Amino acid sequence: MTRPEMDIDALGVIVQTHDPDRYLTARLAPNNARASLMALYAFNAELARIPDLVTEPALGEMRLQWWRDVVDRSDRSGGTGAPVADALVAVINTYELPRHLVLGMIDARSADLDGGGFPDLQALKAYFYKSDGTLFMLSTYVVGGMDEQNGKIANKAGLAWGITNVLRSLPHDAASGRVMVPLSLLERQEVLPEQLLAGEESDRLVNLIDELADEARAARTEVRPQIDNLKNDQRSVFAPLALVEAYLAAVQAPGRSIMHEIADINPLKRFAKLWLASRWGRI
Repeated sequence: MTRPEMDIDALGVIVQTHDPDRYLTARLAPNNARASLMALYAFNAELARIPDLVTEPALGEMRLQWWRDVVDRSDRSGGTGAPVADALVAVINTYELPRHLVLGMIDARSADLDGGGFPDLQALKAYFYKSDGTLFMLSTYVVGGMDEQNGKIANKAGLAWGITNVLRSLPHDAASGRVMVPLSLLERQEVLPEQLLAGEESDRLVNLIDELADEARAARTEVRPQIDNLKNDQRSVFAPLALVEAYLAAVQAPGRSIMHEIADINPLKRFAKLWLASRWGRI
């Protein structure tokens, strides 16, 4: 297979800025897959930041439609002139990525433009299956092939990673007018969406975070043995899961301002965990 020629450094600037964990994941991946993974991660980063670049949902939908058109035309010759889009097309064609999966990633991001508003946990899970889960799935195509079982693994991995990042991003999402927490959970804990958007903190909010953190941990625990059975190269793309517990511990740290402080971990600890996961599969 001829590997697509791409400027990994240019793509890397985008990923390092907007998704530093996946930037390191790509840099630590097998050499022949690094540029292609960086292209996928840059594409995902571009989708994720659309809500922060537009002033109304209709403008965001126009940007999502542009990406749909890029994918729909990816089997034709000629480039778009946009580096990330052209790199994505090269990866799609080189690895024969299922276009319907890539389009599903784009469609999922409409929820971001609508401010979240997921009615229940199942709706949130479906969102992560199509977004983070699909990204894990496409990444396994790049490093070593794909089968139906790996698709199930990717969905669980996407759920664990996605929920973790929702909890970390509560302050940013609230400031941007987004409520990514399922409305049914808010109702059960008697937390109003308006209180979340206003940055109000309470014991009820802590209980809600604990409940979602348990969901993320359960998904990671369930998928770890399955990842252990994958080939080394395939395991490498799941390296971010090695950060789930550390991030959740930071989210739930006593005394932290839940709605005014992004939960983070020491950069050296983060690199060490990703390196061990990439080299030895210690998810």
